[in-house]
Amino acid sequence: MNRFTLRRLIGAGAIAALLAACASTGGPVPANEQWAAHGYLTPGPTSEPEIIGVYDTERDCNDAVEAWMSQQVVGNPVSGECLPLDTH
Repeated sequence: MNRFTLRRLIGAGAIAALLAACASTGGPVPANEQWAAHGYLTPGPTSEPEIIGVYDTERDCNDAVEAWMSQQVVGNPVSGECLPLDTH
């Protein structure tokens, strides 16, 4: 095995490990989970998010996203979302 092949295998393994760490079961969010509010200065989540904050409930998170979007410059496309924090 040459060095190039070894590097590709190591790189592929690292990518697989990162993807596995970010994977979600898609199941319900436990009641004690926190929520992260992200804001985007584009029509959708295609840019780097601005971290608005971390909240104990999804409702508080959504309220924070709405408040953040209302404070942005009029005419600029913005969006936001709340994601459960993975603490496992």
